[in-house]
Formats: sequence, structure tokens, C-alpha cells
Amino acid sequence: MSSKPGASAVGEPSSMTWGSKNLKKTFVFVSLCGIVFLLLCFSKMSPEMPKKVPSPRKEMTVADVMFSLREDIPEAPKFRSFMETSSGDQSVARLEDPGAVFCVGDTLNVLVEMKDFHGKPKTYGGDFILARIHSPELKASASGVVTDLRNGSYRVSFTLFWSGMVQVSVLLIHSAEAVQVLWRENKGSYWKVLFTGTFSEANKTERTSCGPKMKTRKPLCEYEDKRDSEYYACIKPRTLPCNTLRSIRSFNSKGPFLKKDENRLIKRENIGLQIKNSFPAVRVINCSATQLQRPTENCVPGMKSPFPSGYFYGDKWVSTVCKLTPFLSRGVIDQCLKGKMFYIWGDSTSHQYISYLAKKLKDVIFIRPAIHWMPERAYNDSKDINIYWKKHNPPWLIRNYTSVLGSVYIARDLDSLEVGGGKRNAVIIGIGQHFRAFPLEYFIHRLLNIRRAILRLQARSPETMVFIKLENTREFTSPILRLSDTYGHLQNLAQRKVFQGMRVVIVDAWDISVAANTFSTHPKELVVSNQVSLVLSHFCFDL
Repeated sequence: MSSKPGASAVGEPSSMTWGSKNLKKTFVFVSLCGIVFLLLCFSKMSPEMPKKVPSPRKEMTVADVMFSLREDIPEAPKFRSFMETSSGDQSVARLEDPGAVFCVGDTLNVLVEMKDFHGKPKTYGGDFILARIHSPELKASASGVVTDLRNGSYRVSFTLFWSGMVQVSVLLIHSAEAVQVLWRENKGSYWKVLFTGTFSEANKTERTSCGPKMKTRKPLCEYEDKRDSEYYACIKPRTLPCNTLRSIRSFNSKGPFLKKDENRLIKRENIGLQIKNSFPAVRVINCSATQLQRPTENCVPGMKSPFPSGYFYGDKWVSTVCKLTPFLSRGVIDQCLKGKMFYIWGDSTSHQYISYLAKKLKDVIFIRPAIHWMPERAYNDSKDINIYWKKHNPPWLIRNYTSVLGSVYIARDLDSLEVGGGKRNAVIIGIGQHFRAFPLEYFIHRLLNIRRAILRLQARSPETMVFIKLENTREFTSPILRLSDTYGHLQNLAQRKVFQGMRVVIVDAWDISVAANTFSTHPKELVVSNQVSLVLSHFCFDL
């Protein structure tokens, strides 16, 4: 077979195409390329070479966070009648493996079978359930993980952290139908709570309506942070200028108006009902085969915060993530805070932190201004201890008039923070309770502004420690359409999403509250002291 013109036949010498000089040039070129490639590889591996600073994380939007929560808001079938909704009295909790031997470190699974008021099994999920295990004689308790099987049943999983007789408690907080009503009334609603602003100058006072959104054609006084798109407004007073706004108070609107059966869903007698167990307390023993691994790492920012994040034993919170130091005694707290500065921003639940520390520390001067909810400070100059507290910017759900003087959004406070010491500074941010009456998107927008400000803070002061305090549960007697724990739960999920992967410490106040069976806006000191101890274990892990 003959070859094509200009091509070498198989087996013929390649010298017919290229000469020896060309071969040498090619060899030199290929060798140089190889050397350059190797130098580039070694330069990346060498610790002597300066490393490229990682680029900031991708910008997150409100839509991104809402999309991530879509699975946590299941759609229940259309509400038909109250009697066909989930009943705490009719439902039952059963052990999945009743004949098993339970050892410390095992997982105890409980199956909750939800039924309606007729005793008929439910066929869809969406109920809001909270669960805990507890041993009263040991002062031990822990939260359970609830998995919605979407067929009317729920698996509740408990890690068995201690030995002894363990009781199981499962509460139906809201039926799936109630959750749907609450979610419907949350979407786009800015008018479940209304506001009045007081304008004053000299001896003249005027009051007008205010809010984050205003349904009016009247002239407005607009208070806007254009950089962060934060906004609230008041109807312009008849004579006084806009800069004379002095205080704001809130009050519940007359609406929303629910149907009769829908109203029954959120009545106190249908909230937080104990689901009966088909089994007695469970005996848990120590077994050689299964051992509970105690954390040995120090508590540092950026650690994952699982649920449950810990448990009570002897009324002390034990972390499942890191090694806690029990900062509960006055002397140890005093030693930790010497030379330190704490900045606490948020609502009245975060205010409990400064109140607790001021009470616990020796020789601390606690400055509480005569005007309610103005910034506070606790300090001891000789020990260089400084603790500051400041409320977040509106919305505030407070019946009494609250001063707006000096009010700054948390993102702006973070930007203006002087952090020359870095390692001696800590920031605690705890917001949420006052946002429950508004659309979830509104809260997420505020979180994202705080997130960006934290990233800016950490860029200029990497050693400054940041704590994000999640919301705790509150009373079942709260105005449910405005302040339900359903909203708090969703807002906590949003906080976890917004701050995920950041070098911050999540203080899971929700987990601690559920484990302690504390349904209170302002939990008892036992709960607060253990939250503060958790914070100090991160801040002073080297003590």
C-alpha cells in the first residue's frame, strides 16, 4: 500500500520530516517547559512563599436563605375542621426497640404516632414537636432530635449521655394545621404590631404612627440606612421636624382575624401538650462495648454546633463539641474577665448576660441609666474589666416608650468598634424575639447586614471573638400569632444558615432552654449562668 504524498510511510525514519537541528530545538523547548512547570509546583508547596489570601465567601441573599429553609415549612392539606387536626391527647409515643438493652452512648429512638381528635391516624407531617429526656434525681436533661417522616409519624432520637432511669417527654407545641396558619400570617405581614412615635422639642410634643412599612399617603419622616437598606418611618408630625423623634412604643393591632376553628388551634389549651408514652422510664447502664466519647478539644470559634450541642448533668451544661470549664464561681469569672472587654448587643435576653455578670462579679460598678433600655456598662477599672450592653435598632416590641436617642444598627456598631487589643475583645449578638411578629425575610435581611459587618471586623481584627446567641423558647401564654416559638425556631434555622462556616461561636440558647424545660422569654438564672459559662469557656479556654 502506498502512502499519501508528503507523509512518512509506517516504519520509515522520521528524519525524512525533521532534521537533527530541529529535534534538538524541540528537546530544549520541552525541557524548559518542564522545568518551569516544576518550579511553579514547588512554589505552591513551599511554606516560604507567601500564600494567597482566600477570597471572601460568596455573597448571600435573602432569597438564598429562604430557599434553604423550604424543607422546614411543609405544606399540610387544606384545613377543614378542628377535629381533624393533630391532638396531643390522642397521639402516642412508642419505643422503636422496646426489648433492647440501653447503654450510655446509645441512641434511643421513639416513634410518635400522631392522631386527630377522633383518634384517627394522621397521614401527613408538619407538626411542631419538642422533646427531651431527663433524670430529675441527677438534675440531668437533654434535647431530642425530631425527624418528620411526613406520614403522620415522627422519629425522636435521643443520645443517652448518662446512666440511670431516664424519662422521655414529647410535647406537641403546634399541630401541622396551626403551623400553616402561623406561616400564612407571617408572610408579608408588617401590621400585626403597630408603633407610635413621640416627637418633642422645647415644650411641644406630638405623636404619630411609625413602622418598618407604612400604609399611608401622608408625608413621612424616613429614617434610612442607605448602605444596608435598613428603614423605618413615621408619619410626619404636624409642626415638629423629623429630627425631633425621641421615642417609640408598640401595641398589637386588632388583626389578623382568623376563622373560629383557626382560633382554636392557637388557644392556650392546645399548645405544648404532653404526648403520652406507651412505655415507662428507660434504664440506661454503663456498658464496656459502647462508650461515650468526651470532647477533648478546647472551645474555639468556628466549631460546628450540632443539635443537641450538649446536656445538663448536676445542673451544669456539658458540651458535646468541646471541653468546657465551669465558669460558674465568682472567682473563676473574675479571673477570666480581667483585662477583657465584652460588647453585648441585642434584646432583653442578651441583657440578662450583663445583669448576671454584674451580680456575680466582685467590686463591679453597674451603670444603669434612668431612661429605660439605654446603653449600660459594668466595669472595674483596677482589674480592667469592661462589659457593655446596647439594644438593637427597631423593631422593638415594648409597650412603654423606648428612646431612639443614640440608636445605631448592630452592623454600624461593629464597623465602629475599636479593637486594638483584638484577643481581649469579645462581641455577643442576640436578636430575634422582637422580629417574630414580622416576615421572616425582614429578620434575614438584618442578619445578612450583621454577617457582612462581622466579616469586616474579622478582616481587621481576626482575634476578636464573636458569639451568636440563638433565641430561647418563650411562654405558651405569649400572643401566639405574633410571638410563637414556631417563628423563633425558623429564625434560629435562618441564623444557622447565615453564619454557617464563619469563625463565630453559636450559643444554642434554644437547645439549653428545651433541655431545661424552660418556656420563658427571660429564663431562670440556672439557664443564663450556663450560657454565660459556655461563652467564657471559649473566651478564656486557656485558664
